[in-house]
Amino acid sequence: MAISWFCQWDAKEGTKPVLDEHDHQGLVALIRGCPRLVEGHVMTPVHAHDPHYAAELHTSPALVLQLEFAEIADLEHALKPHGYLQALAHHDILPSLADATASHHAMLTRRYPVAQRAADDAQDLLSYLVEYEGPAKDENAWHLFYVTGHPPLLAKFPGIRKIEIYTPAVLISALPFAVRRTMQRNKTVWDNADAMNAAMASPVRAALRKDFQNFPEFEGAAAHYPFRTVSVRGEA
Repeated sequence: MAISWFCQWDAKEGTKPVLDEHDHQGLVALIRGCPRLVEGHVMTPVHAHDPHYAAELHTSPALVLQLEFAEIADLEHALKPHGYLQALAHHDILPSLADATASHHAMLTRRYPVAQRAADDAQDLLSYLVEYEGPAKDENAWHLFYVTGHPPLLAKFPGIRKIEIYTPAVLISALPFAVRRTMQRNKTVWDNADAMNAAMASPVRAALRKDFQNFPEFEGAAAHYPFRTVSVRGEA
């Protein structure tokens, strides 16, 4: 099972940092050279509409980085004291996000079928990223309920290109960022914001909301954010 590493930059109170184009290009170049990377995704906020979470557009993280590895050992190698990804902790790497706070975690990646996946060479898509903070009263029961009912409903969305669900993995890291405590993440992908907006206006969205209302008991936030997603393949 693949490992996804998420690193997230959130605005400090009273600030609203934006990743500028120069830093974006530098970040894409940096992750493309990461040893043993399978694929990397640079996610920055974009406007798209979900009738149940429209207000969250104003509190979106400034940046979410998702790096995919075949093995957790490959990721941990990059996060050693002098590992490749330690570069992200240097202030000169992302100066436009100097007023943001970074946190990270690793998660197991589960993929689910859709009618038509995004092309393998697609590099600029829209991701709708969801994060359930938790905890749940019975986390195994919560995950079982979710993966049994939610992916088949998500797959009914018109135009959906990808469905992934992530659950926590234990990561050994020397990166000086806070570790996020998250029960689950999931990601759905569309060609663009218009395609997501059309999907959210379909009856499938109401069916998903009904399923959400039947979730086993859980605590914490359920954050939903749309992102422009630029993807790159690893070089090795």
